[in-house]
Amino acid sequence: RDTGSSSLPLVTAIICYFALMVATYYICNNPVSRVATAYLSTSVSFGLLLTAVQSLSVLGQLTIRWSSPWSDIMELLTVFAFDIELLEVECVVDASPIRRYLMRILVPTVTVVVFMCLYGASKFVCPLLQRAVWEWPKTVNSMGQVWQALYITLALIALLPFQCYGHPNGQSSLT
Repeated sequence: RDTGSSSLPLVTAIICYFALMVATYYICNNPVSRVATAYLSTSVSFGLLLTAVQSLSVLGQLTIRWSSPWSDIMELLTVFAFDIELLEVECVVDASPIRRYLMRILVPTVTVVVFMCLYGASKFVCPLLQRAVWEWPKTVNSMGQVWQALYITLALIALLPFQCYGHPNGQSSLT
């Protein structure tokens, strides 16, 4: 099996992840304004949209047979539930069910580590780019914003091992 081309989704996701963390720092730490600007309205709208999409992704995790076009929409929304099967991780590492669950649960935890690394890297990179060095309180604020935005998904991941599935022989088991 050619793993070179099939690892592309994973590599792309990692690059986008780092870019999103840097963007989060700068977007979430703008000076507070009393005037509702277009930027502020867009940010609030995006937050509400993210919450709605995560709520729909929870419905997509239920064992309900959805008809088209809802089944297509629910499949698309699995990315917001950290469904790592979309990234074709099994082409890079063995993706047993336990490893898949661990990868899902580690994504939010890795976010904290990534922000700490980016904070440390900013001490060296930002002066070279003539940008302000990241401040620790703003870095912690960014971590909190990401965790707050992912709250619904984190709750879903925590409950995944307790989902019960029926088998054709009449038995049931947990995932």
